[in-house]
Amino acid sequence: MKKSLINTILVLSIAILTGCNSNEKSELPPSLSAGPSVVEDSESVSTLPPSLSTEPSEKQESASTSAPLPSISEETSTLPSYNDQLGSAFDGYYSDVNLNTTGTALLSELRSLNSSKRKFTPGYKQLGNYFLQTDGDPEKPGNIIAFYSGTSVSFNGSFSGNVNREHVWPNSHGGNKVEGDLHMTRPTIASENGSRGNSFYVEGMKHSSNGWDPAMESFGLEEYRGISARIIFYCVIASNSLKLVEAEKGSSGDDSMGKLSDLLKWNLEYDIDETEIRRNEATLGIQGNRNPFIDDRSLACRVWGDTNDATRSICQKAKY
Repeated sequence: MKKSLINTILVLSIAILTGCNSNEKSELPPSLSAGPSVVEDSESVSTLPPSLSTEPSEKQESASTSAPLPSISEETSTLPSYNDQLGSAFDGYYSDVNLNTTGTALLSELRSLNSSKRKFTPGYKQLGNYFLQTDGDPEKPGNIIAFYSGTSVSFNGSFSGNVNREHVWPNSHGGNKVEGDLHMTRPTIASENGSRGNSFYVEGMKHSSNGWDPAMESFGLEEYRGISARIIFYCVIASNSLKLVEAEKGSSGDDSMGKLSDLLKWNLEYDIDETEIRRNEATLGIQGNRNPFIDDRSLACRVWGDTNDATRSICQKAKY
């Protein structure tokens, strides 16, 4: 009896001691645990702020990669343009222009832009000091590339020899208003310059009172149709007095030039030439302004394309 009682007390004592040890272990704070559980590791990673992440998510990588700036013609035209080659190099030049306008509203925007950007013009008598920069032959230093023929000729800055100045917009029709602007007046071979006189540009015509076409001359290159057209367009934004007309000839002092539909046609048919690109950049460095019709040739149709049935017929072929 006494022995049985002692055994019972021992069993109860062991049970009590075992229970006490179990409670003490369960009350240990997590920080004293020998090692964190998988769950605790998972939670500690998921609560890290994004800025501490060692590898950005796909969304973060996408957001940090900046898309290329659109060119001025990206949303307005599918025509190939000089600006497509330069990408966003001069996007800022047109940042203040509303390129979604058309007609006289767009013409006004381009005139205001040109007026604000053009800080200097050499003047007619000083053009010889700059032609090697704007029209120099990159293959032959000391030579210029003559307008209309593309011939490389020696030039020392003087107009007393084989080179003289071509008024792409003739003086008798108001070209004197922009003759000191490098974007308009071009160096030509003296013997070739007289073939045009002061004629309007008209397709299929040699020198006559009814127009002139550079491609009709034995020395003339066909590409100068497009080059000439884009210079003529520039002149209208360089001077508020000048205008384009749907005519094959004009009268002295009329401040007009044509034939508008032929000029628009040539502009679309002949892509931007390397000589245009080089001189546009060179003139920007000298005068501070660009010829926007070289940067985006769709602008011409957007300004003058709705003038008449002939211009509408030509420009409707171009998506802009």
